[in-house]
Amino acid sequence: MMNFADICIYGDSLMKGTIPVQSRYKFTIGEYLDRLTQRLPLKIVNRAKFGAYVSKGESMLRQDLERSNTARYTLLEYGGNDCNFDWAAISADPDGEHRPKTPLDAFLRTLEGMADALLEAGSQPVLMTLPPIDAEKYLDSICADARCDRRNILHWLGDANMIYRYHELYSSSIEKLAIRRGLPIVDVRTRFLDKHNYRSLISEDGIHPSQSGYDIMYSAFNELLSTLAIPRIA
Repeated sequence: MMNFADICIYGDSLMKGTIPVQSRYKFTIGEYLDRLTQRLPLKIVNRAKFGAYVSKGESMLRQDLERSNTARYTLLEYGGNDCNFDWAAISADPDGEHRPKTPLDAFLRTLEGMADALLEAGSQPVLMTLPPIDAEKYLDSICADARCDRRNILHWLGDANMIYRYHELYSSSIEKLAIRRGLPIVDVRTRFLDKHNYRSLISEDGIHPSQSGYDIMYSAFNELLSTLAIPRIA
């Protein structure tokens, strides 16, 4: 099977370089891909979709593989939407039982199935940890929706940082999957955690990195490229 690209990306809004600007979003991924392709002879195909869950990624990947579209390396970046909840439903029933959009077991099963399909097709899957969120900013963003009552949501959560911890659960589970299967992984998350200006690295919606945060993500990908026998950029 002939590769149609050096690197193919499957992911959600993170891999579109999404930054909220007032009530809109701007997408900055072109800037970062240009920085790579201008200095390296790489063909990069970005299949990331805003708001995508891992199930959407799996469907897209299967369709591409059926068309014999593979890359030497395929980045799989999911989890940020999968670990999210229906906050309006929680607000309406704060004592009820609520599950994330994609429960963790189903998320990991699907992600591992995608990696297996890529290996079978001759493409090396690469996983990625999730950049951390800012729980307080994200709670503010959630409660900007008139359907979401802050007291009810906090009642269900216990504390605002439960949002962060649940997000961390998915990210750490991705890392464990990579270790168990011997897959390369881009460890984006740890590059944020020791920064004293951490909050400035997260956009006002609490879930997308700021421009400075995306610069940190770029440095993580730069480092990975050197381990994949692709020349490292300056």
